[in-house]
Amino acid sequence: MAMMAGSVLLKYLAHSAFIGSAVMAALCVLASEPLLAACAATVGGIVVCSPTFHQRHGAAPWPALRAGFFIILMLLVATAALTNRWFMSYWLYGLPLLAYVAVPRRGAWIAIVAVVAIAMFTVYQASGIAQRHQTIGAFFLTLLLSLILVFLLEFKRRQLMPLCRTDELTNAASQQHLTSDLNKEIQRSEREGTTLSVIMLALKPSNDAEPAGADLRSILPQIGRYLHSHIRDFDAYYRVADLQFLIILPGITSPQASRQAQALQHGVQQLLHSHQLTTTLSTGAAGLNIGDDANSLQHSVTGALRRAQQHASNNSQPFNGPNQEPRA
Repeated sequence: MAMMAGSVLLKYLAHSAFIGSAVMAALCVLASEPLLAACAATVGGIVVCSPTFHQRHGAAPWPALRAGFFIILMLLVATAALTNRWFMSYWLYGLPLLAYVAVPRRGAWIAIVAVVAIAMFTVYQASGIAQRHQTIGAFFLTLLLSLILVFLLEFKRRQLMPLCRTDELTNAASQQHLTSDLNKEIQRSEREGTTLSVIMLALKPSNDAEPAGADLRSILPQIGRYLHSHIRDFDAYYRVADLQFLIILPGITSPQASRQAQALQHGVQQLLHSHQLTTTLSTGAAGLNIGDDANSLQHSVTGALRRAQQHASNNSQPFNGPNQEPRA
């Protein structure tokens, strides 16, 4: 919940930053300062392309767009130095932090070196301005503080990385790592010539009333503990939706996975009945076939789950071939 509140706060801050940059760009246009307006608009573009502004902006092509906007901003600041617009030198103080935000980590240090070069070029161009000597000290002090802040952020990110892999409610691995982990297991299975299967388990209240759904969510921690205690140490389970779990079973054939799915279904049903919860519980199982990747294997087990949900309540179905695709 704390992580969710923090993400919401950052989203509001990102939207506020975009509105502020848009207002600043409009005011600069009215003040006949096109270069300053272009810098403000470029910062707004960096904000819009960030994953904080929208969750989907963390995937391609948004990172490349962020880096492109940052390069444009550096060129605009360099242009300001060439045209003797000393009042725009204050943009240099924010460029190191923008480099950390806008440029991928492997290129951030190159971007910071480029910012230092632009700062030195700006000071060199302003040979007739007395404040340029003060600017050098202020810039390097700002650069040092920015690097300290970046170091602290990276240190904190690495500390929290193990927690980000785990759903805090059920202790299941988070969905963000499912595809990469499943691809690794598929590659290991193909390399070692072993079998691999997956199980998907889905719960649904018998009616869609909110109290039933709330009671069902309240028991999710116990369901997570049950799954953790009834799978092997090297198996992994993921919370792929609000009331859905996917379990990766290395070295298990599809028939074995189907039997284990039925056993897990029976155990979770007993847990639900002990809390007097009436719910529909369905499971699907699928084995790795030749040519499968993480997406196709997830599609297969989702198809088996849908067949189980369409066939009857509290049912389990295996996926054996294309003829078992669920109806659209």
